[in-house]
Amino acid sequence: MITIYGPDGLVSGVAPSTCEGCWIELIEPAPADISMASALSGVDEQLIHEALDLHERPRIEQDDSTTLLVIRAPHMEDGAGQDRYSTVPLGILLARTNIVTVCKLQDDSLAKLLLNSRTRAEGFRSERCICNISRNVAILFLHYLKDISTKIREVENELAQSLSNDDLKVLLNLQKSVTYFHAALKTNDLILDRINRKGLSIGSQTKLAFTEDEEDIIDGALTDTRQGIYMSKIFTEVLNSISNVYSSIISNSVNQIMKLLTSFTVILMIPTLITSMYGMNIPLPMQGHGNAFAVVGTFSALLAAGAILFMKFRKML
Repeated sequence: MITIYGPDGLVSGVAPSTCEGCWIELIEPAPADISMASALSGVDEQLIHEALDLHERPRIEQDDSTTLLVIRAPHMEDGAGQDRYSTVPLGILLARTNIVTVCKLQDDSLAKLLLNSRTRAEGFRSERCICNISRNVAILFLHYLKDISTKIREVENELAQSLSNDDLKVLLNLQKSVTYFHAALKTNDLILDRINRKGLSIGSQTKLAFTEDEEDIIDGALTDTRQGIYMSKIFTEVLNSISNVYSSIISNSVNQIMKLLTSFTVILMIPTLITSMYGMNIPLPMQGHGNAFAVVGTFSALLAAGAILFMKFRKML
């Protein structure tokens, strides 16, 4: 889908003949949308296709008249019965007279992020757009990381009461989400640090002029991104420790069950051995006695009880 916002920030109902000062937004674009965006903005279609690659890493690429800036943004996936967190590349193409943003997937949080980034009544400045998008992406990462922190505590409480497969699956999804977030935040940090230190230009010549306020926004985005890196690293360690602890608990539970079954087998083997001896066709003590069954049964029970007391004394049962 293609949406064209005029310099006043309002959606253009029809495709304008010229798109000077416009913001072109591509979300899950069709081939016709890509061709239209390229024709209106003068951006090479190849750059748009590169930004649509779901495995694209954050980077900056420049040609003569356009700059492609790719950062990764958090994304909520619809899993089987539960939501999963992932990341998706968000492409920002800076042309001399307009801006094109590209995202492969439709996501309500990302749509709101872009909306908040372009609410500028005086028109779109490339510098301000980059600052707003970077800051809002970092804030969205922190918001999702706080949600993950809450879910980690919930999983801990549930696993403390019962070890169900569903809880372990949630734990696995949280580990994957934090891993994706950590990798995305690390690469985003490199891009933002480069912009903060060296600046950015449109194409090969037009250098962007960031105001002091915009530089403060970039600094804030860097701070939030590094906070996200720190949080994701801590969460990774916490999740790994939880997984190790509950793996040990499960292993210990299996060992306890096997120990109990082995003890029962040994205890039951004593009366089985005695009664099997009295099943032989040979002369045996008390063979002709009237109370032989009761005596043999009582003797077997006493030996089994002695074995139980011995195992309890040695903490084997």
